[in-house]
Amino acid sequence: MTSDIDHYRTEVRAFISNNAHPMAAEGVRAPKDAAEEATIRVWLRSLYTAGYLGAGWPEEWGGQPDHPAVFDLVLMEELILGDAYRPLDQVMLAAHTLIAFGTDTQKAEFLPKIRNADHIWCQLFSEPDAGSDLASLRTRADPDGDGFIVNGQKTWSTDAQWADMATLLARTDPAVDRHAGITAFAIPMDLPGIDVRPIREMTGHEEFCEVFLDEVRVGPEHILGEVNSGWKVVTSGLASERAFVGANAIQLERLFDDLVALARSARLLDETTVASHEDVQLKLAIARARVEEVKLIVHDTVQRILIDEEHASDGPVAKLAYSETNVYLCELALEIISSSVSIDATGTAVADRWRHNFLWSRALTISGGSSEILRGLIGRQLLGLPRA
Repeated sequence: MTSDIDHYRTEVRAFISNNAHPMAAEGVRAPKDAAEEATIRVWLRSLYTAGYLGAGWPEEWGGQPDHPAVFDLVLMEELILGDAYRPLDQVMLAAHTLIAFGTDTQKAEFLPKIRNADHIWCQLFSEPDAGSDLASLRTRADPDGDGFIVNGQKTWSTDAQWADMATLLARTDPAVDRHAGITAFAIPMDLPGIDVRPIREMTGHEEFCEVFLDEVRVGPEHILGEVNSGWKVVTSGLASERAFVGANAIQLERLFDDLVALARSARLLDETTVASHEDVQLKLAIARARVEEVKLIVHDTVQRILIDEEHASDGPVAKLAYSETNVYLCELALEIISSSVSIDATGTAVADRWRHNFLWSRALTISGGSSEILRGLIGRQLLGLPRA
């Protein structure tokens, strides 16, 4: 199996080197204009056509028989190492939920369009008062004939301004348990009543959007799964993404290398490099240890995923360890930059990356479940602690 993985990695690396559309910066997934958006679709289409994306799908929808799940991890690692534009989580989640819960008609209509990059999907999940605690969402889908009328507001929807389709969660039965009264819908983003407003972040980019739904009519053909079973649909999809968590360890290693390069290029008043001082060397050693801790946690998590023995707390533990270590590295980088009086020419680009990474790092402690929510999940699921 090791030789198969090595061969696959070499093949994928060559493909990325020859064809990839680059990432503008870490975390920047929204295209700057329509021309770049079209180029990104060409790149994503090429990944599907080459058999790298969607390889784990059923054969009738373009998947490959006996596709090893570890190959998906290798692909994500190589996309990171190659600074290549990476597929959006919400598109992969949409594909999973369509395959697992979609009707034959929905699969036939939407899966080929995902593979051809004709459809980009977003998620209409989080709300101003329902982010990590998604089950408290207030967007309503009230019955109207054989369909529903949807009213509400969503936020933090990545790339919604470019999306063709959305996976929507709305409350269809407010009288039952909050997890039980939610329905998932697959809806076109051009339905009347949908208003998308990009949010400019402190990075200067517009990755996220607010989405307002005002008297939006959805039909029975838009229901994904069964009515009032949306929680099952979305949690199944989110769990499917965890196999990619291992790629995060690769990103932390790259960040640590950048951190060392920064310390070696930053100079103090006495013209010595920041890296030459013992207190900084100690902090770098701690940073390296934290990166290694995450690698071990992620390795353990991935191994359990691959043999289908994942514990409910594995995803939260790995995500929390990664995002908080990322913040630690970014804060140390800014400490190095602020304490220096000059940075050698070789370190200028590195310093610029760190300024962006610092601004982006806090988003990672919120997206996919805030660190506070994840600590609560770990306490209950792993340690058996009572709910606060």
